[in-house]
This record gives sequence, C-alpha cells and structure tokens, in this order.
Amino acid sequence: MPSVPSVLCVHAHPDDEGLFTGGILARSAAAGARTAVVTCTWRDGEERVEELRRSLEILGAGEPRLLGYTDNALSGGVLFCAAPFDEAVGKLVAHIRSFRPDIVVTYDGFGSYGHPDHVHAHRVTLAAFEASGYEQLFPEAGEPWRPAHLCFATFPRTAIESKWQTLFGTAAPAPGPGVPGIADSDVDLAIDVSAWFDTKWSAFSQHRSEIERGGGASQFANMDVATRLEALGTEWFVHRAPVGVDPTRDPFLPS
Repeated sequence: MPSVPSVLCVHAHPDDEGLFTGGILARSAAAGARTAVVTCTWRDGEERVEELRRSLEILGAGEPRLLGYTDNALSGGVLFCAAPFDEAVGKLVAHIRSFRPDIVVTYDGFGSYGHPDHVHAHRVTLAAFEASGYEQLFPEAGEPWRPAHLCFATFPRTAIESKWQTLFGTAAPAPGPGVPGIADSDVDLAIDVSAWFDTKWSAFSQHRSEIERGGGASQFANMDVATRLEALGTEWFVHRAPVGVDPTRDPFLPS
C-alpha cells in the first residue's frame, strides 16, 4: 500500500501555517502522513508560540519547531532578515535532516505577497533544501537527507483579480509590493481544501493576538463563512518536482 508523503512546511510567522498551508497539512495528517512546521520567528514561551502550538495540534502537525529570530516588524533579538545567512540555513537544515520529509513547502520567490520575512524564508528554505542532501555541508546538523519535492505557496493572478473585489471592496491593483499573484501559467497545483476548511479555520483562529491586532489576516475573521471559504478553500503551489515527475501531479497524495 503506497505511503502518504511526509510534509515539512517552513513559514515566517505563527498564523502563516494556517492561512497558506492549513488545508494540505490537515489533509495529509488525516491520511496518516507525518507533518511538521518550522517557524522562522518568535521564541518558545511567547504568546504567539503558544497560539502556534494550539494551531499545530489542530492540524496534526506536532510541536512548534522554531528558528528563534525576530519578526521584521519588531525589535529586540536578531531580526530574521538580518541574521547570518548560513546560520539560518544551518538551523533549517537540522530540522530537515531530523524530520526527513518527502516534501518541503514554503512561499514563492515573492514571499506570496512581498513580506520581507516571507521572501527571506523562501531564500533560506531554497538553500537548506539543496544543502540538506550534502554530507559536506553543515555536518553538525545530522545525517544528510534529500527531500524529493519542493513546493511554493502562491496565488494565480486571475484568482486574485476575481476575489479582490469581494474581499476588499475595490478592484485588484496592479502587481506590486503587497499585492499577491503570479502568472497563471507558472502555477502548477490548485488544491481544493474545502473538505478540510473547518480544520484550517479552527487552526488559524487560535492566533487571537494576530486577529485582534487588526493586521491583514484579521480581515478574514470579519468575513461571512461563505466568503471566507471562497477566499481560503483553495491552496495554490508552484511545484519543483524531481526529474521525470509531472509538476502538475499532486505530490501530497500517495503515488
């Protein structure tokens, strides 16, 4: 019987695991897959990490795995974007080698919508994905492991244009900083996660401090259920598949 591929998601902040990948994490866990999330910012014992812990429990994704850097919007500690690059890569390599996933997931090269921590998470993940298979690199980080698939959470431009008016009450602006959306032809996977939407939303809802802060993510909490499902019921990815594998084949399902 084919096994369900294991999944390791790399996100910049607590709450991103729910919004960007809550559906595929819930679906994979329900099918019996091992799943986990590495979060690049915040430290154990802080309120947002406790919210993250509850979110991951709902998603079936284990305990928080933290790189321990500081959110770009805050001060104190070492800012994620300012941390020594090899240091951050080495920390992530250790998590990849420890968890040994079949699939690694992070944001696209634009950080899905341009957030500097998201963009940097993409860069760090891309380097760690490559480095984790080489015994010569970061030998202190454990035995080498080479994941098979790399997926980037993204948004097709036509989906953004069709939903923007409903979500924000204005026409979609031109592509630019803060505006998600890449060419539809560059998106390999559109995964319907509506069957796991309640789990995804329940996980995101654990991030009360972020919702109450009134940031962009909080807008979803003020939507009616039908609009929220329309906005978050599909998860899109760019799929860097192994040689010979069709990138449009859903890698989260048993082969």
